[in-house]
Amino acid sequence: MKRRKDENSQFVFSTGDEALSTLGEEIRQKYPEMMEKFARLQTSDPVVRRLVDTVRDLMPYDWQDDDRFYEGATFCVRGHYLGALGVFSEILEAEPEAYPVYHLLGYVCGSMGKYKMEVDYYRKAIKIKPDYPQVYYDLALAYWMLGKESKAYAAIKQGVAINQDFAVADHWLTFASDNLGRYQDPDGLGEKEEGEKVRCLSQAYYLLGMAYLDFEWNANARSAFKNAVRLDENFSDAYYQLGALHLKKLRNPKRALKYLETAESLYTQADELERAVLAHQLYTPVEEIDDKEQAAESWLKEGLRLQQLGLYQSAVDAYKKSLAFHPNYVDAYYNIGIAYGSLEDMGQPRIDSAIGALKHAVRLKPDFVHAHIALGASYIRRGDFQEAVDLLEDSAHLAPNDYNIFYYLGTAMRMMGKVQESLSILEKAVSLAPDSVHARFSLGLAYYDSKRLELARDEFQETVRIRPDFADAHFLLGSLYHSELEDSERSMLHLRKAEKLYAKLKDYQKVSRVRELMATQPV
Repeated sequence: MKRRKDENSQFVFSTGDEALSTLGEEIRQKYPEMMEKFARLQTSDPVVRRLVDTVRDLMPYDWQDDDRFYEGATFCVRGHYLGALGVFSEILEAEPEAYPVYHLLGYVCGSMGKYKMEVDYYRKAIKIKPDYPQVYYDLALAYWMLGKESKAYAAIKQGVAINQDFAVADHWLTFASDNLGRYQDPDGLGEKEEGEKVRCLSQAYYLLGMAYLDFEWNANARSAFKNAVRLDENFSDAYYQLGALHLKKLRNPKRALKYLETAESLYTQADELERAVLAHQLYTPVEEIDDKEQAAESWLKEGLRLQQLGLYQSAVDAYKKSLAFHPNYVDAYYNIGIAYGSLEDMGQPRIDSAIGALKHAVRLKPDFVHAHIALGASYIRRGDFQEAVDLLEDSAHLAPNDYNIFYYLGTAMRMMGKVQESLSILEKAVSLAPDSVHARFSLGLAYYDSKRLELARDEFQETVRIRPDFADAHFLLGSLYHSELEDSERSMLHLRKAEKLYAKLKDYQKVSRVRELMATQPV
C-alpha cells in the first residue's frame, strides 16, 4: 500500500520539552482570531462530551484540572489541532506526568502530518505508562507512515501482547479514526488527502492481523484482515494473508482459493509479479510447479523478508513452504531454527522446535558452523548444558577462530558448575573478540564465581565501556564495590545507573533489588 508522505504544513513547532512550556502562549499570540473562534466553539455539546468521556475512561488519570483536559480533548475531537496543542501544552506545565496528554498530542501531530513528532509523544506516554495497548496501536501506524515497517510491527506486537482481545483494538481504531479529528481539517492547515482514513485504518488492521499471526491467534488475525479488505477492496496483502490463513490454519481450501486468486489478480494489476507468483503457488499443488528449485528459493527469500520485519511465525510458515519444494534445503531448516528461537525470546515455548530444525540442518550439512553454534546456544537455552558442551567441543575444529563457539562452550561449562574449566575457554573467546560484550560479561561472571574479584571487576568495567547501557554489568559492579571491594562512592554510581536502566527496561523486580542494595549503603 502507498504511504502518505510527511508533508510540511505551514505551522512548524518543536518537540523539545522546553517548547512545551511556552507553546500554548505562542499559539495564542500568533493566532488570536483563531483562538477566539475556538473559544466560541467550546460549548457544552453533550455528544462531544460523551466522546471525551470515552477517551478519559480508556486513559484513566487523576487530573488536577479536569476541565482543562476536557477543553483540550474537545478541540481534538473537533479536529481543531492548534487549539488542542495550545491547551495540552499548558496542561503539561502543571502536570508533566499526564500520559493521556502526550498520547493525544501525538495523535494531533499525526493529524497534521508530523509523524516523527507523533512518535516522540507516543514514546513519552509509554515511558510514563507502558501497560495500555491503545498507544501502541497508534505508534505502529505512525511508524508505518514514516516507512519504518519493522518498528511498526514491533509496536503493534507490544500492544497485542498487552491485550490480545480483538474487540479492544477494534474499538480503539474505529473510535479514534471516527471521533478524534484526525480526518477533519477545520484549521485549514492543509487539504486532507482523499481516502486517507481508508488507507490508514485498513493498514492498522493489517498490522494488527500480522501481529496476531505471530502469536498464532488465528481467529483474531482473520477478523483483522477481514476488516482491512472491508475498508479497502483492493488491499492485495490482506487478501493474501486471508488466503494463507484459511489454507494453512483454518483448513478451508475453498475460501482460501477465493482470497488467493483475488490477491494474485491484484498483485498482477499492480505489477507485483513476485508476490503474484507466491499467491499462485500457495493454492497450486506442489507437483504442478515446474521449477521447484526456483520456488524454494523464492519462499526462502520471503521468509528472510518476514524474519527481518520481526514476523517470526510468518517467516516459519514461508520456510516450511520452501521445504515443500526442496525437502532437504539446509538454509530453510537453519532459518526455521533461528525464527523459532526468536519466538522463544518473545515468551512463546518454541525452543524444542528450534532444536529440532537446527539438528536437521547439522545432519544435512555437518560442517555448517553457524548451525552448530545456534544449536549449542539453543541447548543452553533449554538447560541441556552437557549436550551443548559435547556439540561445541566437537565443533571447535570447524572454526578455531570463531569466538562464538568458545563463548557458548565456556558459558555452558560455567552453568554446569565447571568454573575453572570455563575460564580458559572464555579467555580465549575474549582474545578472539576483545570487543564482544557477551564474552567479556561471561568471563567476568566466571571470575566472580571463582572469587577472583578484581579480575571480575575489570571485565565488568570493560563490558560497560563497550556498552554503557548494560544494566546487569552495572548492577554487578555496584554489588562488588558495595561489599567485597568496599568503595561506596563507585558502588552508588553503578547502582544508580543500573536502577535507571532496569526501569527503562521495565524490569521492576531488578529495580527493587537495586534499591534494596542502595538502602544498605553507609551514610
